[in-house]
Amino acid sequence: MKKKTVLKLLFIASCLVAMCSLFYNNGTSTLDSLAFQNVEALASGENDDNAICVGYGSVDCRTYKVKYKVTDFSLD
Repeated sequence: MKKKTVLKLLFIASCLVAMCSLFYNNGTSTLDSLAFQNVEALASGENDDNAICVGYGSVDCRTYKVKYKVTDFSLD
């Protein structure tokens, strides 16, 4: 009987500690902003409309395997 009471008290105490840690965590997570920046960086280079695909090889160019992929550079 005493063992069950001690286990219940430990469970309640651990739940209280978890709730307090979640409640007092007011700091913003840097992972959220880092993940958002990573998604933006990955999405920015997906446009291959101006690419020139030449030959047959192992380079991906518009879902085809080509030997060379030539893209023009812009300084806008």
